[in-house]
Amino acid sequence: MPKNRKITEDMVLKAAAEIVRQDGTEALNVRSLAQMLNCSTQPIYSLFKNMEGVWRALMGEAKRQYRRHIDEFLKEGGRSNYEAYGMGFVRFARVEPGLFRFLFLTGRGTPDPFLDDIETEMMRLYRMPEETAAAFHSDMAVFSFGLAVLVSKQADALSEAQISEAFKRQFYALYAYYFPNRERFWEK
Repeated sequence: MPKNRKITEDMVLKAAAEIVRQDGTEALNVRSLAQMLNCSTQPIYSLFKNMEGVWRALMGEAKRQYRRHIDEFLKEGGRSNYEAYGMGFVRFARVEPGLFRFLFLTGRGTPDPFLDDIETEMMRLYRMPEETAAAFHSDMAVFSFGLAVLVSKQADALSEAQISEAFKRQFYALYAYYFPNRERFWEK
């Protein structure tokens, strides 16, 4: 390594993300980082106390990437914010399968870092009590998670149009289940 080359936190984070993208979470360790950065392990340990620090930083980066996909759907319009969250979740899994698995399948992250935002949006949009919004979203999340895992393994398994239609069918079925006496707003 050239003596004047300084390893930065950003360089380590980008290398960690690339390792997870290429080889999976299991391949992420201080030696693989050092090899990708063409340096010794010392700069990594001087920037991050241990691998747990790298994991936490990468978790933050994965959350930012996930949020970017949600925000893209929110900006597009033409769907409810709740659907935009779901579509963003599945697109993140399709486009960033390694980071998706890192964030949601390692047991290190939260079930969904934007859970409070999602449930608040459900209460606002669909006039759901908090407990109902939590239960409804929990049921919907099981369905969404299945779609996300499928496309993280096989990106072309379903088109975005097919995913959107599947979300709508599942949402309408759950809405009818949780609110059997409410008017079906989508039938107006």
